[in-house]
Amino acid sequence: MLSDLTELGYTTCRENNTTLIYRSSMSDLKNLAGIKGPLGKRSSLNGRSPIGIIEPDMVVRTLMHGGLFRHITGKNFLSPARTIRELKVSAYLSSKAIPTPEILAVRLLKKGLFYHIEVVSRLVPESTDLLIYLEAPRDDSMEMLENAGRLIRRVHSIGVYHADLHIKNLLLDRSKTLWLLDLDKAYQFDALPGFLRWINVRRFIRSLKKWLGKGRIHLSHDWKGSFMKGYGEDIG
Repeated sequence: MLSDLTELGYTTCRENNTTLIYRSSMSDLKNLAGIKGPLGKRSSLNGRSPIGIIEPDMVVRTLMHGGLFRHITGKNFLSPARTIRELKVSAYLSSKAIPTPEILAVRLLKKGLFYHIEVVSRLVPESTDLLIYLEAPRDDSMEMLENAGRLIRRVHSIGVYHADLHIKNLLLDRSKTLWLLDLDKAYQFDALPGFLRWINVRRFIRSLKKWLGKGRIHLSHDWKGSFMKGYGEDIG
C-alpha cells in the first residue's frame, strides 16, 4: 500500500513505532518522525479536526473520527488506508489544476492495534474558510457561491466524490480563489455516477441551510440559484 507512493513523489521511512511518508524533494521533513508528542503548535485555525502550525508555512491536521461514535473511537484508526487514499486523490486533483493544499508529509504512530495519523500540508496564506467569509455581509456573496458551484462541478467532472463536502471545507485565499480541503473522505472514480453527484450537491446545500438557520450567515433569497448557476446542471 505504501510502496506505490514513490511515483507520487513521496519517500517512506520507519523509526520504532512511527512511519513517516514525506515529500522526497524535502528531505528535512524526515526529522518529523523523531518528534515526541503532537506535531506543530496549537493554532487558532478552525477545522473539523485539531489543527496545528509548523512554522513558517505548514499546517498539521490530526485525523479524528466523526459520526455517532466519534467520542469512543476518537483518533484511533485500524488502518492508514484512508490517508493513503487522501494522498492519491490530492495528487490527482492537483494534476487536474484543482486548488487543494499540497500534502507534504503524513506521520503514522502505531498505538497497539491502532494508528494515530497526522497530515502535514502546505499553509495557504491569508486564507479563510467559506463559512467565516460569508458571516459578514458582502457584495460578492452570490459570486462566491457561484464559484463554489463551479469548483464542485469541476471536481465531479474528473470523477472525484468528497463525502464530507460542506462550506467549511472550501477555503478562500487572498485572491478569492477557492481551495478544496480535507480529502480523507474523498474518493476517485473513472466517472462519477449521477446519484453521487446529486448526494454531494445536496449535502453542500444542506450545510448552507444549516448555517443560515443558525443565523451565522445571511444570504439573499436566491442563494441556491447562484450556487446551481455555477454548478451548471439541474440534478434535481
